[in-house]
Amino acid sequence: MEIQITENAEKSYFEIISKYSENKASSFAKKTISVLDIIKLNSHIGHKHKKTFYLKFLLTEDVYVFYKIEPAIIYIVLFWDNKRNPINLDVILDS
Repeated sequence: MEIQITENAEKSYFEIISKYSENKASSFAKKTISVLDIIKLNSHIGHKHKKTFYLKFLLTEDVYVFYKIEPAIIYIVLFWDNKRNPINLDVILDS
């Protein structure tokens, strides 16, 4: 399957990584690539988010990656810092 990163996911990724030191940002980037490879090989590895069609996978202890599966494409829709207000997560995923 192919992975496509949405504009919203890209924006949320850079918002998170911009808060990190250079070393932590590098480690986060490597971990992200590793997790996306895992998702690509086994797209159903994530947990269903509430009653939505999104799956989530814990990227680090503070960040989830949210994605949805289409017949031939996995869309990465959001990187979510768990320290943020969870109500905002539902608003973002509903939009």
